[in-house]
Amino acid sequence: MRYALFLLALVLAGCQGSNESSLEAPVSATLVESTMSEEGEGWFTKNGDGNFIVFGRHDSTWTNHVLMVMEETDSSWTVPSVLPFSGEFNDRGARFYPGLDGLIFSSDRPLPEESEPGDFNLWVVVHDGLEWLDPEPMMFINSELNDFHASITSDGTIYFASNRDGGQGKSDLYRAVLGSVGYEVEALQGQVNSSYSESDIFVDAEGRFVIYSRTDDPAGFGGDDLWISFAENGLWGSPIHLGPEVNTAEYEYGAFIARDGDTLYFTSHKDGNANIMSIPLASLDVVWPWLAADNAE
Repeated sequence: MRYALFLLALVLAGCQGSNESSLEAPVSATLVESTMSEEGEGWFTKNGDGNFIVFGRHDSTWTNHVLMVMEETDSSWTVPSVLPFSGEFNDRGARFYPGLDGLIFSSDRPLPEESEPGDFNLWVVVHDGLEWLDPEPMMFINSELNDFHASITSDGTIYFASNRDGGQGKSDLYRAVLGSVGYEVEALQGQVNSSYSESDIFVDAEGRFVIYSRTDDPAGFGGDDLWISFAENGLWGSPIHLGPEVNTAEYEYGAFIARDGDTLYFTSHKDGNANIMSIPLASLDVVWPWLAADNAE
């Protein structure tokens, strides 16, 4: 019942803020030092009110993933600690719902009818203002294979990656659209999916663009690179590489833009270990269509 009420609140909730920043000279990405440790960190996300930060932490073999939380107090941020529902299974790729204290995350924890960890599935968990409730699986999305690394628009459309049957590459990007009889899952249409692996996605709260990782595309720098694609008449346009301000020959993924629309957070392995980076959105060499339209007027 609480999950049903949460979904209803999601549909009714709006997402304030936008990404309408003026373009500036390129700058380098910087470390988000408050999340750093000797282990690896990735998938930064912040709630709508900006008082919760959640990110992932894992060991040097890229296993044993846990979700960490920091909470803002009157004077500072708390020291990162493991979320109360995490730590037993591999939990990763968490992102907040726009404007709500709910997380969607990927986990290999057993589904209700299972007793052992299995493939990755999508789960949702809610903070009710006092505590984190128990996670619940998103069974209307989850398939027999891996479903993971999701992001959500303000109208409740869920974007995610999956290696389910029928895709173009090792994994592809999908979305679950809320209709009159529930959610319907479909592959993203346009030019985002390919014969390569698309394994992680962030969607703008208004559904205007997606930022996602693609593996070993020869047009990139190597490993996982981050690309952006804009919505064009119901399709996703030709992906644009986010360039050397973001991408390296190593792995970049885990894009997230906070509600204020000013900063891109992402994960980079450029120093040999996973670290969370940030860069002003306005410093990217990207033409934002709505800004271009305003300037044309």
